[in-house]
Amino acid sequence: MNRNLPIMKSIRSLTLICFCLIFFISFTASAKKEEMKLRLFRGQHYTFIITQESTIQENPKEASKLSQKTSLKIRQDVVSILGNGDYEIEASIENFNLEIKSNGKITRFDSDTINVMNKYYKTLNFLNQIKLNYEVSPEGVVSKLTGFETIKKKVESDPQLSNLLRSFGSEQFIIELYNYVPLKNVGVGDKWTGIGILPDMMNLKYDIQYTLKEASALNLKLNREASFIYTVEPPPASGKTGQIKETGTQKGILILDPKTRLCLSSDLDQQIQITMPDQGKPTDEKASPIKITTHTKMQLVKK
Repeated sequence: MNRNLPIMKSIRSLTLICFCLIFFISFTASAKKEEMKLRLFRGQHYTFIITQESTIQENPKEASKLSQKTSLKIRQDVVSILGNGDYEIEASIENFNLEIKSNGKITRFDSDTINVMNKYYKTLNFLNQIKLNYEVSPEGVVSKLTGFETIKKKVESDPQLSNLLRSFGSEQFIIELYNYVPLKNVGVGDKWTGIGILPDMMNLKYDIQYTLKEASALNLKLNREASFIYTVEPPPASGKTGQIKETGTQKGILILDPKTRLCLSSDLDQQIQITMPDQGKPTDEKASPIKITTHTKMQLVKK
């Protein structure tokens, strides 16, 4: 009789128990649900730097491109926590930078520099005086947003301003700072949908697919993906027939603070193709699409 047999069985049983325990711990850890609501505190302030670089290429056979790079520094202060649980926020633009490259020429503007000779000084020097106020709920819903009235009036009197500010010139800019917050608790691998609006595509409303990819004590990592399509008839005065078709995709990553659920950083790539009918050509003849590539980064630089 083998006296070691009971010992071997005990070892196998212990190994099986350990394996099952490890599996159970791993399973329950991966199944843990995170409450993603914002957790802000009165007196807290946070400053973001948001950079956006866009390149427009009208003809893929030509090397010439038009590129525009903007950088916005915005400080946000949590003034109070309201009776309904919403947060009252005051925001101010601290700096705006612009760089445009076209036909080999580079034009720059910096709101911190007083230069009345700069071609954009008269158009953009008001930005450092912009103050915004709004409320945001723990679920990321923005309401009672004021302060964009000055920008809207400037755009009405100077249409080029909307192209220079692009994503920063409307209320949607503030709304999209929080549109990643889900209305439910989520675990690693879970998906949910947010809503976005594209100024570049006639304020097209589209769905954004978010996925919680990683969760740790250091940060929460989200993936962001979207695709969209938009068609419109060209203006009669253009003399063109057919439809203008715009298609695009987005892919990006967001890193959240596990304590406040605020976005610490984000990195987003967007590709848009615009196909316009050529005058005098059949509507079924394909035209070379205009390609617009946009790379947007956001970084929390001060809490």
